[in-house]
Amino acid sequence: MNKLLNRITRTGLVVGTSIGMLASPLSSAYAASSWNIGSGIYDVTGPAADAGMVGYGDTSQTTKGIHTRLWSRAYVVEKPASGKRIAFVSADIQSIPQGVKQAVVAKLKSRYGNLYDDSNVMLTATHTHVGPGGYDHYVLLNLSALGYDELNFDVIVDGIYQSIVRATDTLAPGSIKFNRGDLLDTSYNRNMVPYAQNPDAANYSHTTNKSMSLLKFARDDGTEIGMLNWFPVHAVSNDQSQRLISADNKGIASQLFERDHNADYSQALTFVAAFANSNEGDVSPNSDGQNTPGTNSEKAIASGGKQYAKARSLYDNASITLSSAGNLDYRHQYVDFPGYQVSSEFTGSSAATICEGAVGWSMVAGSAWDGPTNMEGVFEGMTVDNEGTSWNKDAGLYDSYLGKYALFGWLNLFSGSSWLADADDDPCQYPKPTFVNREAIGAELYTTTLPFQMFILDSLAIVSVPGEMTTMAGRRLEAHLLGQLAPMGVDKIVIAGLANAYTGYITTPEEYSLQYYEGGHTIYGANTLAGYTQVYHNMANALVAGTALDAGPTPKDLSDEQIITKIGVVYDDKRLWESFGQVTKDTNNSYQYGDTIMAEFRSGHPRNNLKTMDTFLKVQKKVNGSWQTILTDNDIETEFQWIRDTDADCLACSNARIYWTPSADTPSGTYRLKHQGHWKSGWTGNISSYSGTSDSFTYTK
Repeated sequence: MNKLLNRITRTGLVVGTSIGMLASPLSSAYAASSWNIGSGIYDVTGPAADAGMVGYGDTSQTTKGIHTRLWSRAYVVEKPASGKRIAFVSADIQSIPQGVKQAVVAKLKSRYGNLYDDSNVMLTATHTHVGPGGYDHYVLLNLSALGYDELNFDVIVDGIYQSIVRATDTLAPGSIKFNRGDLLDTSYNRNMVPYAQNPDAANYSHTTNKSMSLLKFARDDGTEIGMLNWFPVHAVSNDQSQRLISADNKGIASQLFERDHNADYSQALTFVAAFANSNEGDVSPNSDGQNTPGTNSEKAIASGGKQYAKARSLYDNASITLSSAGNLDYRHQYVDFPGYQVSSEFTGSSAATICEGAVGWSMVAGSAWDGPTNMEGVFEGMTVDNEGTSWNKDAGLYDSYLGKYALFGWLNLFSGSSWLADADDDPCQYPKPTFVNREAIGAELYTTTLPFQMFILDSLAIVSVPGEMTTMAGRRLEAHLLGQLAPMGVDKIVIAGLANAYTGYITTPEEYSLQYYEGGHTIYGANTLAGYTQVYHNMANALVAGTALDAGPTPKDLSDEQIITKIGVVYDDKRLWESFGQVTKDTNNSYQYGDTIMAEFRSGHPRNNLKTMDTFLKVQKKVNGSWQTILTDNDIETEFQWIRDTDADCLACSNARIYWTPSADTPSGTYRLKHQGHWKSGWTGNISSYSGTSDSFTYTK
């Protein structure tokens, strides 16, 4: 990792740095010719220990520390002439479940009344696969976490809400500029067989969308407050072996960009840089899948660094102004998707009905490129027609899968494994062989009430997708909507992926027909993309005509129907002669560039206090006789690791390890490592804070 860090120029500290460049809001005299713009950032990290991660579906992949924290980044834009406003969020989490959107909007309404609602708030996720899970009110995304984790749900909801509050509170007159350019050698199509099935594949020079679209936000006095870009790529630089929370490649890119602007996350008014996701359904950051050389951290830093560098260039050269004299408008509609009628105009053949949901066997196989389950007898491309799939139930593959991965074992709480017996193949889903129905024994894996949403910002349209859209599916939707929205002056469209709810994948019919991983996880069948296109076609017509859309059915509120399986910490222990925060392995006296520095401390459980907007570790430098914090557990040069003590005389004991790999521009000097946390008493149940510091040591550059 040191060679990669050597290429990173550290121009500002993330925590504790003054932001003198940010001025106070200007007077409203500018408002007549400007947008009102605001940005905000807040911590959504969640439990750093004993939380099942979400993304790879592996129940053994639980959190054991932090590489980088997870953040919600928000932008609010208001058109002064009309008073209309939109709020866009990109959060460093796997997806935005419907329950999270419902809870965030409820908190906003409680604070702001009718200023915000479902229609003008768009929540999206970067799609990291190495963050805590269990925060959905539907079942599937909670399975790898073995149930609902209320602690994680609450910190995500509050963090997203607080980021929007900050963006709202910092609104001031300003400009928005746009730029777009191609980023090569950073994204790779992970499933070329189904992609090549598309007859329009020959029309494109690249097998993934290489375009990065970027917005630059600056106040009218020149103060730069934010950058937002969209680039489609999975945040899976970290593989299934990673146990440290990480915002992955997109979060690292954000951190590098924010360092350039001396961002201080503790302040409401600071520079915010979001690397949002787009139609990443079949797009990998790994050039050779899981065989790509490098450690998890090295691969994430490499991919994040490429995205950062491209965004830096686009940002510095952004010259297309989104005029506040143009449109700011939006539409939102809920659609009950199963049973939705799609006309032949959008299917390309006969009219069709959207299927009731089902998960296919190829989803169980995982992506062979980036996350295979390696389960014998299960593979990408399993259809009801090819050899082998007709015997998958009789051959005991259900039991094999449950025994090896336990992903769907949580549903056994309802009725053992008998729910699997209902997983008969649905002719509507042809040629998908069904592993499990969307609804099984009363448990719903996904919502049926899908949210569709579109923002218009002058010549730019932002189109939300409640799932993972493949490259070609996104291209077709974008091309269709460009024609529909042209009368409004829209000539630029971005797909905002993983938005407002999570419903698996959206493939083209041709890709679906081969039933690779993405097709197996296209829950609502072969006509899913056609259904999306029809909904958005009608939405675009309403925007052009200036007419309202029916809001659609209100989705279920399942917040009071959760089975909470995550219990809190019972107690933390230590030996009689020890104290919490005590150093159990100290640093050496001296280090030089290229070394990794480590200290270990007796610790409490990280779930006792998530240290939201705080840190479990500090790297401190001695400056004029006092200790100054220069790095925290958010920085890519550090790692916080939590380790359960397995000694027989200390079964409830644990240790915290702090690792620091200095970057090339770290100055020589005297340093120390500090750990801070909370421990829980087994006698009183009280939770108390503690801290500990290593010996000081010298570092020579």
